[in-house]
Amino acid sequence: MTTSLSRLAAISPVRALCGLAAAVAALASPAVHAADYPSKPITLVIPFSAGGSTDIVGRLLAQKMSESMNVSVVVENKPGANGTIGVDRVAKSPADGYTLVLGDVGGMSMAPGLYPKLPYNPLKDLAPVSLVGRSPLVLTVGANSPLKSLGDLTAAAKANPGKLNYPSSGTGGPNHMGGELYAIQSKVKVTHVPYKGSAPSVVSLVAGETDFGFLTAVTINSQLKAGNVRALAVAHDTRLPSMPDVPTTTEAGLKGFMADAWFMAAVPAGTPQPIIDRLYKEIAKALTDADVKTKLDAGGVLPSGLDPKASTAFLNSEVGKWREVIKTAKITLE
Repeated sequence: MTTSLSRLAAISPVRALCGLAAAVAALASPAVHAADYPSKPITLVIPFSAGGSTDIVGRLLAQKMSESMNVSVVVENKPGANGTIGVDRVAKSPADGYTLVLGDVGGMSMAPGLYPKLPYNPLKDLAPVSLVGRSPLVLTVGANSPLKSLGDLTAAAKANPGKLNYPSSGTGGPNHMGGELYAIQSKVKVTHVPYKGSAPSVVSLVAGETDFGFLTAVTINSQLKAGNVRALAVAHDTRLPSMPDVPTTTEAGLKGFMADAWFMAAVPAGTPQPIIDRLYKEIAKALTDADVKTKLDAGGVLPSGLDPKASTAFLNSEVGKWREVIKTAKITLE
């Protein structure tokens, strides 16, 4: 008995020290991982198909980040359900900094108000890294439209309640919500016509099937150059470098109207702050690259580069803004 007790007394301190060491290691592990980061390829999830504006911006970032960080940043397209499938993929990924999403206004700020059973909460399940850029919606009409200004549109809409219509690339997307926000702020009634994708929505304007639309610059660019559509106003507080002669909506008479198809990089909640800070540093660096800036300007994207704290505040604001628009317009998606 004495021998057994003496052995236990000798072993217990050793076990205690081992337990203490394990606890210390567990506490220190985020810092250790952050110091070694990155040590393997990083996956950048794009919640849309290849070729779209989010994909273009994402691939620009991936290229520059790969060069700067000396690891591969692999783009993974995960389209579907207005961008929510790709965002959900990242929200449920390990919080180690090796999986991030370039989410958009739809999947990150409109979805909470649109989908009663959204499988993630962007305000709780994601940690914003940076608001990368903003692609303001552009009020667009067909070349033969009698509407020459934002004022003309509002006057016509008030004189003909519900008769003027506008296209979108799908119900619940930025083009749709931009039109709803316009209707609310202008106190008019207009009709939404959803299409399957951006291209047919532009074609509808060219053909005169729809009266006006709030579309991104990259969507209307080729038809604008061809003279098939006209841009009347940019839904932002800053003019686009690619459209210097097109006034902002505030300049055109609708004060404070802003609607963007923005892009935000985010990682799973719980990702160590040093890793988030490193990713932000790399994104901010990429946005200063002359080639990146030129391509973003051409695509109608205004570089932003907000830091994690400011990006979090921006996301909170946008979720609240669009939730109110969706509630007022009584829109729900399953």
